[in-house]
Amino acid sequence: MPETDLTDVSARVTGTIPPSKILSTEIPRYAEDYAARLLAIPDTASAVADALDELGVGAVINSTDLKPVSEQARMCGPAVTLRYIPLGGDVSANRASGKGTTFGDRDLYGLGRPGDVAVMDCSGSRSGAVMGALSARWAVKAEIGGCLVDGAIRDTASIIASGLPVWSAARHPAAARYRYETMQMNGPVSLCGHLVNPGDYLVADVDGVCVIPFFDVPRVVDVCENAHQAEIAFIARIDTAASLEELVAGLTPGTTPA
Repeated sequence: MPETDLTDVSARVTGTIPPSKILSTEIPRYAEDYAARLLAIPDTASAVADALDELGVGAVINSTDLKPVSEQARMCGPAVTLRYIPLGGDVSANRASGKGTTFGDRDLYGLGRPGDVAVMDCSGSRSGAVMGALSARWAVKAEIGGCLVDGAIRDTASIIASGLPVWSAARHPAAARYRYETMQMNGPVSLCGHLVNPGDYLVADVDGVCVIPFFDVPRVVDVCENAHQAEIAFIARIDTAASLEELVAGLTPGTTPA
């Protein structure tokens, strides 16, 4: 595989990850700020989940499989991606042989632009934390919009203090060092069994995580905004009704929003 030219991002990456493991320094992007439009809608993940159901696209992950570090956390943005694989063997043996000493999180943040979402796939392993306090600080400096870790994190209190929105599959005090190898950056990854490609939009809040395929983003935003306007109108009807009886009497069967 030819090495990716890192000239455009050389000032933002550490150079610890071989260029051959970075598929691209760019991801698909829209000129329109769809992330801001989605975040303007309350209960964003729920609204997007409804739109994904309506259109038959994307994926939804519950907040048990990917748990937010804070109930106030919410985010939306295009994905930059990183895939790890667990190393076999004993940690002591891996340490002695120099395996598992290079990690891609810092360079992942450098590949991203402000507002991008860093997605980390640990290939189903939870044996060590691939993100902690220093990683979160680095992500904040890079203006990353948040992180989704299908694996373990640690230093949770410090991550919360950093203000970075983070979701993870597990928490583990042991570090990823000597336990994982960086396989690929900005390629397709798995997030709790669901495909995520670089540029796909990730939406997350306390209720869960939604994956919007890149080419479906404009349709999803339109459906969400139209549904939100209908909900505003229905809330007004609820609030202005003098009683429950009056509210029910004014309903047309089958028109009650979820």
